[in-house]
Amino acid sequence: MASSLTKIDQHQGLCNAISTLHADIIQTQILTRLDGQTLVAAASTSSLLRSLSLQDNLWRQICNSTWPSTNHPRVQTLISSFPAAHRSFFSDSFPVLNCQVPPSYTLEFDHSLLLTTELISAVDIHYKNNLILSKVVETETVTGWFQFPPFRIDLLDEKQLVTTPIKFASETKVLIKDHEENLTLSWIMIDSGRKRAVNLSSRWPVSVEQHWLTREVHVKYAAIVIASDHRQRWELFSAREFAECEVMVTLGGEEGGEMYVREVSMQMKDMEERSLNGRESLVILQRAFEKGKTSGKIEEGKERYEEFLEKKRERKEGKERMEKVLNIVCVSCFVVAVAFWSYKLFI
Repeated sequence: MASSLTKIDQHQGLCNAISTLHADIIQTQILTRLDGQTLVAAASTSSLLRSLSLQDNLWRQICNSTWPSTNHPRVQTLISSFPAAHRSFFSDSFPVLNCQVPPSYTLEFDHSLLLTTELISAVDIHYKNNLILSKVVETETVTGWFQFPPFRIDLLDEKQLVTTPIKFASETKVLIKDHEENLTLSWIMIDSGRKRAVNLSSRWPVSVEQHWLTREVHVKYAAIVIASDHRQRWELFSAREFAECEVMVTLGGEEGGEMYVREVSMQMKDMEERSLNGRESLVILQRAFEKGKTSGKIEEGKERYEEFLEKKRERKEGKERMEKVLNIVCVSCFVVAVAFWSYKLFI
C-alpha cells in the first residue's frame, strides 16, 4: 500500500513539474520526441497534456515516421478528411489487425460497399528499422476487371527490382532467421470513400521459406478475418468461416552479395485455399474496416496465423471424415439395391 501511494505521489509530482513548463516547450521539445503509444499514455495524465497531444501536427509527424508512405500527396489528402485527421488514421492502422473475435451484434453485409470506387494501398517495408521500400498503389473497384477475377494487388512492375542492404547468407537457417527477425512490413488499406484505414499485415513474417532450386526467399505476412459465422447467412460466404489476407514478398540475389526485392503482392484466400475475387474481398474488407482491432504485441500476428492453420486442419479432417461416411453410405445403398434386384430376378 505504501509503495502504491509513493508511485501516486511521484506521478502527481511529475505532472505538477510538467505543468510549470511553457506549453510551447512541452509541445515542441517533449511531445515531438514521443511515439504514438507513448503520446496516448501521456495524454491521459493531465488535461494540459491531453489538449496539447490533440494537435494534428504531432500525429502527422508520428504517422510519417512510422509509415513513410503517408508522405504521399494522395494519402495526405485522404488523411486530412478523416474525423480526427492523422490521429484517426494512426488509431485505425497501428500496428496489427485482429478481426477474429465475432462481434457482439450481427454484422450485416452493406451492399453499398460494393460501390466503393477506389482502395488505396500504402506499403512500407523495413529491414532492421531501415526503410527499403515505400509505395502507394491505387486500385479501382467498380469494374468487372476488379470484381470478378481473383483479387490481387501487385506492388512492383514485372521487371522492377528494389535493392536492399540484406546480405545473401549461404546457410538457409541463418538467412531465414535474419528475415524473420528483421524484415517488417506494413500494408495499410484505405477506403477513400468511407474515410477508414486498416493495416492488413502481421508486421512480422508468419513464415519464411527458401526455394530449393531458385534460392529465392519467400516471406509471408498475413491477417486473418472472420468471413462469416453461424448467426449470419451471407450469400457470398455460406460455406466459409475465415479468410486470409496474404502478403508475399519475394527476394532474390547471389550468395555473398546484396539481396533485392523482386515481388510484393496481396491476395485474399478462404479456408480451402481458394483465391477470392474482388467482390468477395470487399466483403472481407468491410469486416476489417468495421471490426478490426489493433494490438501492440509483436507475437500476436504469428500466433493468430498458427491458430488459423489449426482451424484449416480441423476443417480438412472434418471434410475427410464426412466424405468417408458418405462413401460408406453410398456403397451400402448400392449393395442393398443390387441385392434387392437380384432377389427380384430370382423370384
